[in-house]
Amino acid sequence: MSANWKRIVSSLLVASALLPAVGASPTRPAIVIGITVEGLSSDYLQLLEDRLCDGGFKMLASQGISVSDLHYGPGVDAAAAIAMIYTGAAPAVNGIPAGSIFDTERLAPMHILNDPSKIGNFTNETYSPDAISVSTLSDELRIDSRGEGLVFSIGATPLQAIISAGHAANGAFWINDNNGNWATTTYYHDIPRAVSNSNYKTPLTHRLDTMVWEPLFDTSMLPGLSDQKRLRPFKHSFPKKDDDRIVAFKASALGNREVTRLAIEIMQELSLGKHPGMDMINVAYTLAPYSYGRSADSSIETLDAYLRLDRDIAALINAAKKTAGPNGVAVFLAGVPTPAHDKRDDERWNIPYGQFSVKKAESLLNMYLMALHGNGDWIDGYFNNHFYLNKKLIKERSLDLTVIRGEAADFLNRMSGVADVYTIDDIIAGRVGDDPQALKRNTSVRRAGDVMIRVAPGWEVTDDGTRRPPVVRRESQSRIPAFIMAPGIAPSRNDAPVDARLIAPSVARALWLRAPNGASQPASLIRN
Repeated sequence: MSANWKRIVSSLLVASALLPAVGASPTRPAIVIGITVEGLSSDYLQLLEDRLCDGGFKMLASQGISVSDLHYGPGVDAAAAIAMIYTGAAPAVNGIPAGSIFDTERLAPMHILNDPSKIGNFTNETYSPDAISVSTLSDELRIDSRGEGLVFSIGATPLQAIISAGHAANGAFWINDNNGNWATTTYYHDIPRAVSNSNYKTPLTHRLDTMVWEPLFDTSMLPGLSDQKRLRPFKHSFPKKDDDRIVAFKASALGNREVTRLAIEIMQELSLGKHPGMDMINVAYTLAPYSYGRSADSSIETLDAYLRLDRDIAALINAAKKTAGPNGVAVFLAGVPTPAHDKRDDERWNIPYGQFSVKKAESLLNMYLMALHGNGDWIDGYFNNHFYLNKKLIKERSLDLTVIRGEAADFLNRMSGVADVYTIDDIIAGRVGDDPQALKRNTSVRRAGDVMIRVAPGWEVTDDGTRRPPVVRRESQSRIPAFIMAPGIAPSRNDAPVDARLIAPSVARALWLRAPNGASQPASLIRN
């Protein structure tokens, strides 16, 4: 054997070792279902294991790759987490650090997807995916099929629907907070009849008065509840007199059912799974603690929401199998974090509690900086734990921005209710936080403030300029699961912590797709 031929054989052997070994001829599904679930917990799934149906979470765990402890790193909300799942990149790369950001021009909060150049359909909202600065799994599937594969995304909120749809999808739909219609943006061009029929023939507002959310099962059969809780089953309705009834509905288990209903109708109408390229349907659900009841404890609602969602997922997968065949469906599902916030417990329990007033903090900090550097408005604003300094004034006074940040941080660190304070300089340098590198990659320098605070557990933020009701911060975090089920992929279980950025490249490899262009991690969840 010649030296050249030996080198060629060696190169081929190395290359073959790098290919996903999922069989001699790769099996690609006809339809891909992407699912994200805000607030999903491995502990709850384990608690309810005996109550789960065969075709939902239990099937994904037994027939797919199962991850029990997905890690996103600090400072990530549901929108940023969904972006990480679909791009395989952290916020510093994918452009989505949070659902809302601070507009330094208007000095006011702004929706991360806001795009005045687009027009809303069935809504006056103006959104587009332009803020996502890299490709997504949805984009890569469309590119791979040269546009013949169809991609639709459905969620209760525009963040859920648009981020999972990405740049190249056919359509993305969400429930409008004001009129209850399934809304979209003119950025996307396809509106199936199922959407129009839902809005015109069976609008949510015409059905909402008759909807009641109450336990699916006898509460005495639910595990993990005290006797006192079992005796007090919940009952939530959505009457016309309630101005927040659509928002409350979207946060309920019935909102998840509405998302499932539309997803199935779109699959059936468009025969997803029967086109030349792979089709894709993305859905987003919530299991976040229900905050629209009277009690701060929503544990019964949470258990019921899990059991209902389990059946919704089973119905979604079964509908896909009817069009694509039993072996033509791939599913990936990832939990995404929900803020560890609660309503305040009743005062009779004497739980330590405090209020961090943003207005007070801004005023005192401004007075402190005036004492050091002279009169002026030194603070541009506050949003989402970030204080924004007046860089224009700092430049006019020929002051060192880094020094001013340090002075502001030192002052805020002395205030009651503040657990930690970081400057953006320390974050970029990787010098602060329990996981400095994760905090760095989860921070978008272009969007971040100059000083970031972490409010102490048991305290609530007030006067922050938003319409959101104050909530008490909690430190507790649960384990977040994820699943990947695809033809030719052997089941496996991973209980070690897994970087959330691994999901996108691993799903891409399971589907024989190119990974999103911002995904820097290996497809290491695919082992065979």
